[in-house]
Amino acid sequence: MARQRFRLKELFQKEPQYYHATFDHITHKINAQKKKIPVVLLTDVYLVNDLDKKIRLVNSNDFKDKKGRHIVADHLWVKLTKPWFSLPTQLVPGDEIFFQASVEQYRIVRSDLLKKRDDIWQQAVKERDQVYKRWAKYTETHKRKNFQLSLDKMKAKQAAILKQAKQEQAQIELVDYSLNKLSKIKIAKLVNVPQDFERGNYNYNWYKRQGYKYSAWLAAHSMELLKK
Repeated sequence: MARQRFRLKELFQKEPQYYHATFDHITHKINAQKKKIPVVLLTDVYLVNDLDKKIRLVNSNDFKDKKGRHIVADHLWVKLTKPWFSLPTQLVPGDEIFFQASVEQYRIVRSDLLKKRDDIWQQAVKERDQVYKRWAKYTETHKRKNFQLSLDKMKAKQAAILKQAKQEQAQIELVDYSLNKLSKIKIAKLVNVPQDFERGNYNYNWYKRQGYKYSAWLAAHSMELLKK
């Protein structure tokens, strides 16, 4: 989990909150049904109230961006859903919006995190085996007054090592958090665009009729300004 997103983790399964974010661009991802789904990249996401006033966060772990804002995510991918089409104009990179949304949790599969978890376990197994070897070596050369008691203590120490490893593994979560069910999307700030660039409007009926063809055009159009 990205370290800025612990706030989203806290808001998971809670009431929807308001967020402010910067629009980057539209693209597509492939879902489980192998269908192309339009998604939006948002950056510099922070909490606000329903009037778009920034909510001050005071946790020592809160992450600050270059402007000193306590952001809950440096970037998020969200679905391009019906509420987007109610905006009065198409967005271009750098435009800012605020909206209401819920937090969703999703599983992640990252080789680096899996390796960290595996390394923790392998190290624990190594330490467990060393505990036994030390105990066995001492037992061979020394007469123990209470063999069973020493054996039980050794096994308890081994169990504690593995228990600690499992706890450390659990801290490396294979989940992350994002935003879902966006609603009440409003424009906070529009960047200036060249006179020869036409923003255009979103059209939900076109999207319903044309699907990917229309969302692909929106994706290309959202990036067109960067080429100028």
